[in-house]
Amino acid sequence: MKRTVEFLFEAGMLKKTPRTGYQFLGTGGESVADHSFRMTVVGYVLSSMEPEADGNKVVLMCLFHDLPEARTGDHNYVNKRYTQVDEETALEDQVRGLPFGTEMKSLFREFNEAQTLEARLAKD
Repeated sequence: MKRTVEFLFEAGMLKKTPRTGYQFLGTGGESVADHSFRMTVVGYVLSSMEPEADGNKVVLMCLFHDLPEARTGDHNYVNKRYTQVDEETALEDQVRGLPFGTEMKSLFREFNEAQTLEARLAKD
C-alpha cells in the first residue's frame, strides 16, 4: 500500500511541474498535468473517430505518457538536444512493485515506438 500511495503522490507532482516550452518561448505557461489532461481529451476524441482503435489504450497512453517527468522534469526540444534523459529508467523506478507496473511500462514503450494505430493517435 505504501508504494501505491507514493506513486499517487508522485503523479500529483505533475501539477507543479512546468512545461518548459512556454518558458523557452517567454510566453504563457502550462503544467505537465495540464498538458496530459488536454492530450487525453484529444486522444479520446480521435480514437472515437477510428473504429479499429482501442480507445481505452489511447486514453491510458495519453494520461500516463509524461509520468516520468515527475522525476526528470520536462525538457523542450532545445533541452533535449543537449541533455540525456532516461525516462524509461525513471518509469521503471516509479512503478516497481506496483500491480499495474508491467502494463504501464508496456504502454509507455508502445507510445514511444509509435508503431501502432493507438500510439499514433496518442502522440501529440
